Amino acid sequence: MLIETDLAGGPVRVDDLDRDSVLWFAEQAKAREAAAALAVLHATIRWCETNTVDDPKWAAGFGEVGGDLDCPEKIGGDGRPMVAAFSAEPLAAAMEISTTAALTLMADALELAHRLPRVMARVEALEVPVWRARSIAQATSGLSPDAAAYVDAEIAGRAHRVGAVVLARLVETARARYDTDAHQEAEEAARESWDVTLTHAGARDGRWLGTSWMQITGDTATLADLQDLVGRIAHDLLATHPDLSLARRRVLALQVIVDRARAHGDTPAPSRPYKAYVHLTATPEGDIAPLGRVEDLGPATSALIRDWLTGSRVTVTPVLDPDRGDPIDAHDPPEWMRELVIARDQHCVFPDCRRPARRCDLDHISTWIDPAHGGPPGQTHPGNLAPLCRRHHRAKTTTDPTKQWRYRRMDHGHYTWTGPQDQRLVVVPGIGTYSPG
Repeated sequence: MLIETDLAGGPVRVDDLDRDSVLWFAEQAKAREAAAALAVLHATIRWCETNTVDDPKWAAGFGEVGGDLDCPEKIGGDGRPMVAAFSAEPLAAAMEISTTAALTLMADALELAHRLPRVMARVEALEVPVWRARSIAQATSGLSPDAAAYVDAEIAGRAHRVGAVVLARLVETARARYDTDAHQEAEEAARESWDVTLTHAGARDGRWLGTSWMQITGDTATLADLQDLVGRIAHDLLATHPDLSLARRRVLALQVIVDRARAHGDTPAPSRPYKAYVHLTATPEGDIAPLGRVEDLGPATSALIRDWLTGSRVTVTPVLDPDRGDPIDAHDPPEWMRELVIARDQHCVFPDCRRPARRCDLDHISTWIDPAHGGPPGQTHPGNLAPLCRRHHRAKTTTDPTKQWRYRRMDHGHYTWTGPQDQRLVVVPGIGTYSPG
C-alpha cells in the first residue's frame, strides 16, 4: 500500500483515494513542492548575501566556468549586489547541481529579491511557483532598473499564469519604452539581416532531388503581403489542381507569381494591401508618441510605422464606439460588431489562451436560438459575443458534460469560467487569468 503525507503531516493512503480525493491530494503535493522550492530560493538569497563583494573585479560571472574572470556578464549589478567569484561552487556541491546551474539560480534569486519585489512578494505568499518567477527574472535580467521595475509592476498580478509570449512582449515593451533610441537602433540593425538565400543540397543524404530550400528574412509587411498572395493563389489553384495538397499548391503559386512578373515586364503583379492594426497615442496638439504597438507583433517605433506607410495607400478605419450595443436578430454579427468585440477582448477569452481575436470564432455566450423556432429577438449583440478559438469554442459547445466548460461575461468586462470538475477561473482580457479569490 502506498502511503504519503498531507500538508499537516498526516498519513494519506494513496491507493484508497477516490476521484475527487486524488485532486485534493495533488493540490497538497503541489503545495509541499512549492514550499520546498521557496526554501531553496531563501537559502540561495542568503548565500548570496553572505558572499557579497564591492569590486566588480572580484565578482562572480558566468565566464568563470571557462576560466574567464573578466567576463562582462557578472552576477549582480544594476541594482543587485555582486557576489564573490567562485561562490557558486560550494552552493552547487551542497545542492548536487552543476556550477552553471548554481550561477543561474543565484542570478535569478538576486533579480527577484532586489529588482522584482512585487513578483517576489507573490512567491513568498506561495501564489507564484518559483520556477515561473525564475523565468520572469531571467527575462528581465538584462533590463535597466527602471525597465525591470516597469515589468515588475505590470506583471506581478498575473505572474502565476503569464506565458512566454506575453512575457517576451512585455519585456520588449519595457526595453523600448525606457530606451526608445536604442530600440530604434535595434530595428535599423535588424534590417542588416535581411536576405534571400536558396539552398540546393539535400537534407537527408546530400543529394539534390529537384527540391530546394529558400529562406527569406525581411520587412514584416512585405513578407506578410507575400504570404497572403501565395495563399490566395494556392486557393485558386485548387480548381485546376485538385490532386495537389495545399502545401504543394503554395509552391506552385510562386511559379504563378514569377510568370505574372515576367508578363508585366518584371513588374510584380499587384496584390491586395497588407493590413496591419496599429495602436498609436496622440497628444491633443496632434503629436504622435514615439512608440506604438502592432497587433500580434509587439512594440514598434513611430519611425518604423511611418516607413511602412510612406508611399503606401492608407485606409483609416474610424475608431469604434465601445459603448455601442444595439442588437440584431440574425446569427452572424455585422462587421462593426465583430470589430468592436475584437478590439474589446483582443484574444480568445478562454483561460490562459492568447490566440488573437481576429483568428477566433465569435461565440454566442448564451446559445443562439433561431427566432423562427421560438428564440427571442436581439440575441446577437456585443454583450453576448466573445472571441473563442476553434479548440475552446468546441470545449464550450461539446455535449459531453465531463469535458464542457461554461462561462459568462460580467458587467465590467471580465469573464467567469466554470470547468467540468467545477474549476472556477476569471479571465481579464488583455491582462490574464486568475483564480476567483
